Amino acid sequence: MFVKKNLIAVAALAALAVSAHAQSSVTLYGNVDVAGVYSKTKVAGSSESTTAIESSGLTESFFGLKGQEDLGGGLKAVFKLESFIDVDTGSAGTSNFWGKNAYVGVAGDFGTVALGNQESLFKTVGNAYNPFGVSPALSTTVNLFTGLTGLGGSWQNTVGYVSPNLSGLTVSAQHSAKEGGRGDAANYNGGATAVAANYGAGPLAVSAVYGDVRSTTAVASEERQRAFLLGGSYDFGVVKAFAQYGQDKFDSKVDGDFKAKFFQLGAVVPVSQAGSVHASYGQTKVEDVKARQFSLAYNHSLSKRTGVYAGLTYIKDEGLLNDDVDSVKATVVAVGLRHAF
Repeated sequence: MFVKKNLIAVAALAALAVSAHAQSSVTLYGNVDVAGVYSKTKVAGSSESTTAIESSGLTESFFGLKGQEDLGGGLKAVFKLESFIDVDTGSAGTSNFWGKNAYVGVAGDFGTVALGNQESLFKTVGNAYNPFGVSPALSTTVNLFTGLTGLGGSWQNTVGYVSPNLSGLTVSAQHSAKEGGRGDAANYNGGATAVAANYGAGPLAVSAVYGDVRSTTAVASEERQRAFLLGGSYDFGVVKAFAQYGQDKFDSKVDGDFKAKFFQLGAVVPVSQAGSVHASYGQTKVEDVKARQFSLAYNHSLSKRTGVYAGLTYIKDEGLLNDDVDSVKATVVAVGLRHAF
């Protein structure tokens, strides 16, 4: 009888453990990407070349923890912690350890509300509609729009909302609190707000994001940006086409006002079951000053999680990205390995 009671108790504890595991979960995941990079830069008739090992050649290198708990009544608690990695040196990718994402929230039939450090909607839309995603070396969107304007990072002290999927349509909003970032005669109040709409149905996907950005780190800023970015893609089967257009109006207490205009056209062409060719051209223009970039790469999957790639990019800058010189031409060649876990 004693043995039977013990077996019943063990079975009950096992059932409770299985039930608790079903109600909550934590996942460790991430991506490791490193490349050998050769770059050549020409400035005012002179050239310089370098060879290096660099992190995040085609995709971001990071690791993360995410999880959820069933609260009952259709509610779930959710969280996400993500940290960038510099694979070439083994160091943290940013000074803020959880600089990519660090938030907790609640999800239900109404959507998801999250509080904390969150990737911006400009980064999300910018990544989705170019063939190179968030690649810091090859993505024209990163280098010529979200990177140039500073809109493509993560927003601190943020409340974010994502609606449920309504027949392919989702709506998102973010607000970064100004906290102590109060303005004066030389600065705007801190804080930022953005809204986005995304629609996907079959091979078609389109998105739009608009933001009013002073500061995303709760400090006062001498500059205010009012920007929008449109994106679309269509998968024809033999090729997936991408297009983006954006504008960013800068109001500065110091440098005056100006407007940046950006566009990008790109394509991904499957050439085998495991390989694809990626190509993109982008341009940003401020008044009569331009910066242009063309990128081309081959991406080959060795498995569902591991792949190799080779790519090159060419940038011609008339002084927009480097305002201290009149003209810069840069060519970058990267060969790398990526693994997701």
